[in-house]
Amino acid sequence: MVGLKQRTERGRHVGAEMRRNFGVRGKREAGNGEMSKPGGFLLFPGQGAQKVGMAKDVVDLGGHATALFEEASEILGFDLGKMVFEGDEETLARTENCQPALLVASLALLETMRERVGLQITGAAGLSLGEYTALVALDVIDFADAVRLVRTRGELMEEAGRGKDTGMVSVIGLEDAKVEEVCKQAASEGVIVPANYNCPGQLAISGEKKALEKVIELAKAAGAKRALPLNVSAAFHSPIMEPARAKLAAILADVPLHEPSGRFINNADAAELSDPEAIRESLARQLVSPVRWTRSMQTLTQSGEMVFFEVGPGKVCSGLMKRICPEAVVSSISNLGDIEALA
Repeated sequence: MVGLKQRTERGRHVGAEMRRNFGVRGKREAGNGEMSKPGGFLLFPGQGAQKVGMAKDVVDLGGHATALFEEASEILGFDLGKMVFEGDEETLARTENCQPALLVASLALLETMRERVGLQITGAAGLSLGEYTALVALDVIDFADAVRLVRTRGELMEEAGRGKDTGMVSVIGLEDAKVEEVCKQAASEGVIVPANYNCPGQLAISGEKKALEKVIELAKAAGAKRALPLNVSAAFHSPIMEPARAKLAAILADVPLHEPSGRFINNADAAELSDPEAIRESLARQLVSPVRWTRSMQTLTQSGEMVFFEVGPGKVCSGLMKRICPEAVVSSISNLGDIEALA
């Protein structure tokens, strides 16, 4: 594992360059109050959105996107680009690999978006792992620190779940309150909790296998359209991740965090946070808390945020937003063509 405190001159250079280039404060600093560049709120996907080849077309252009992959490879001690662009899906899907890969790929797309069309960011949020990507985009975490953090986070999550008969289940077609009730009914079989409030009618549950089997039975009996096991290695966002939370909290204590340069909505509370210490605590607590994505997006849209850019592979955030707030406008930015379409 690469030490979190290990830093390089190149890492500091790339991080500083990103802070200059992303232009988060651009909208507020514009002297004439006009908005000549695309503007909106950034959304970043989480684990599961990754795919071999993601961001390759923007990295092939050279420039800052390429520099991000080069710096990440130096930090991690292996060729991240080779794994992402030429590797296999199974290796990429491993939690400790997927997390830095998805973070760097999403930021490479964001940097290319900035270079090609400019961007005025009002704020950012991300699904689980995507929170770290959002915090880099908002100048809270240095790029190099974020790469180390998510690699370590992935390792800790795998470690916390190793040797335990746990997993996750997706329940579709039931109201959140009903799913919460079903979890309480199944708790006699073991640890079982809501883990991801993705959108109305779609919720993921984490827990021990016997309790998950009971939840599937109860959810179907309650009228769920589907209740299926997810292909994950552990019960993420549940008390089973407590060993990972404690270790991550100790690591985060030594990582410099800064005030966000735009709005930041956290997963654990669906609250707008600006205090670095509150963000630090939230990042650790996120591992054992449900991702409150539905409420996060409602917080934003009810406050007037209605234009969003999902930056990263796939269209998970875009699809969820259609269910949460159909009136919102979401542009998916997953390749060079998507970026050029904004010009």
